[in-house]
Parts: sequence; structure tokens; C-alpha cells
Amino acid sequence: MSWKLSALAAVLSASFIPQIGKAQESQTEVESQDAEQPGAAAAAPEATAKSKGKGLLGDVRIGPSVALGFPHPLTGGLDIVYADLFSVSATAGRSGAKVEDTEIEIRNWDATFRFFPFQGSFFIGAAYGNQGIVGKLKTNIETTSSGVTLKVPTTLRLEVESNYLTPQLGWFARWDSGLTLGFDFGFQQPSGAESELQTSFENVSAANEQAVRDSEDYRKNKKDIEDAADAFGKKGIPYVSFFRIGWLF
Repeated sequence: MSWKLSALAAVLSASFIPQIGKAQESQTEVESQDAEQPGAAAAAPEATAKSKGKGLLGDVRIGPSVALGFPHPLTGGLDIVYADLFSVSATAGRSGAKVEDTEIEIRNWDATFRFFPFQGSFFIGAAYGNQGIVGKLKTNIETTSSGVTLKVPTTLRLEVESNYLTPQLGWFARWDSGLTLGFDFGFQQPSGAESELQTSFENVSAANEQAVRDSEDYRKNKKDIEDAADAFGKKGIPYVSFFRIGWLF
């Protein structure tokens, strides 16, 4: 029996040991190839990283936004951002307020260019646009005609329209989900301003109208409304957008 067992062991050794050796050699070759190509394992994460921050049009993302600020209280617009390098926006707004007998309305539109020097949220840029400011004052003008003091109901309406250039800098944060938040500030410098004053009187004859215009009370009210409109429409003023929110697709 011993010689039969020895023969069987010899046959098994001749059959299986070479196969085991080949398997070990194959595994060693695979491990060696993996070691020679370390970048292969990182390929998938790299592809994932490149896909971050892209929208429906790839590197170009488009979406609406609204902002609260001064001198334009409420504006809405469309933002276009390219590859975290720069953005352009078109915005417009219209707001009004009334304080006692004075009404003020402001409307505007502009185009804004922003450059992201660090490809992050910080930007420098400028806006160019047009704005119109309307001031309306209703008051009673006192005048004396033929020794009689009259109170004439009067409406003064002044409209100032101008172009403006606003250098600015700020923060425009963008998330992969599409949400955008930001704020910015600068200095708004108007140019090419044009103004028009309209005056209307109630219950006054044509003969007494000139007397009303020549009265000290009328000249004072006219100057007050002109100064208020000029302060916003013809002189440079600080610009700030306190809060901006939007969404990019």
C-alpha cells in the first residue's frame, strides 16, 4: 500500500502544484499593473469633481434673481454665469413711496458685468443703465392779489432722467444646487441728466396764475422739490445692494 500512496501523491503534485504556481504568478502580474497605474483609481473622483457646478448648458448657468438696495429699492433680473470666471446680468425695477403730501417714484434698468478673480464668490464689476425719478408735491400756495390773500391748491411734478455708471465690488455665492446669495456696493455716477417741471393750479384764473408763480411760497416749494430730485438724479451717490437671492439652472 505504501508504494501506491507514494505514486498517488506524486501524480497529485504533478497536476496541481504547477496550476497553483500559475495562479500566483497571474495575481502578482495584476498587482504589478495596478501599482504602475496609480492614476486609474483616481479617475472616477476626478470626473465627479469636474461635473460639479455645471448647469443645463454645462459651464453656462442661467437663472433669475431679486435684490433689495439703495437707491433702487427692489429690482429683478436675469443672471448668466460662465465657469466661475465671469457673469453678466440684466436687471430692472420700479418703486414708489409717499410721505404726507410728497410722492417719489424711481425706475431703472441696467446691465452688469462681474469678474471673479479668484474663481470664487468675490467679484469686481460695473453696471451701466438708465434711471428716471419723479417727485410730486401737492400743497397750498399762498399769494396776495389786489390786497386779498389766497391759498391756491398747487401740484408740482418734477421728472429727472439720466444714464449712470456704477463701479462696484461684492460677494456672489453660488451653490451646485443652483441657489445664489450675495451683496455688493459701489458708487453711482449719473450722466446726461434731463429734467422737466410741470405745475398745475386749481381754482385760479389765468390772470392770477402769474402772481402765484411769482410768490415767495411757490418759489420755495419749487426749489425744495428740485433739490430733492437733483440729489438722486444728477449727483453721484453711494450704491448698495443689501441682499440678493436667485437660482441658476
